[in-house]
Amino acid sequence: MLIAQLAHLDTTEVNYSLLSPKIINDAESLSGSRKKQFLVCRSILASLLKQYCDIDTLPPIIIGDNSRPCFLQHNLPDFNISHSKDWVAVAISLNGRVGIDIEVARQRKNYLSVAKNYFANEEYQWILKQSDALAAFWQLWTLKESALKLYAKGVWQIKSVKIDVEKQLISAPFGQDFYYQYQQVESVHLAVNHNKPITDFILQS
Repeated sequence: MLIAQLAHLDTTEVNYSLLSPKIINDAESLSGSRKKQFLVCRSILASLLKQYCDIDTLPPIIIGDNSRPCFLQHNLPDFNISHSKDWVAVAISLNGRVGIDIEVARQRKNYLSVAKNYFANEEYQWILKQSDALAAFWQLWTLKESALKLYAKGVWQIKSVKIDVEKQLISAPFGQDFYYQYQQVESVHLAVNHNKPITDFILQS
């Protein structure tokens, strides 16, 4: 099962009862929106674990490969976090690895130039054929980013991720298995990638 939650920072409350003293203390070293983002994301993660795994307090988190956070206990669910402007998203996987990426729909200067230089030509041509080329760009961008995050790779490798939207296929030299879901929720483009077939996907917002 794959579960994701999308939330706006201004309307999401932090449930401190689910957070360890260490998490709360770590947040004190941050300020402003970064602190709120940190606490909201971990509060959401903790609530998902409580809801689906009956875990009362957020377990210890460490920084893994390529700065990808993961739980210290390897038997716990894999998780991934993304943020864009005032939105955050958290995903957990009960049976494999997960990567998630969100992007708030917004203007981006020279986005077609970015696509031409960093996307495959077939992807660039697909964008040009769409009625909303900018939305198509964000769709591909989030799919590529979530695929990279699935395998703890950096954005500099985005060119190596190939997407065939028509056939719903993703491929990359660093991974064999990519199964994805893409949705636009309000102004947010959201993509999740999983290393196993997605038979049950729950998106909470």
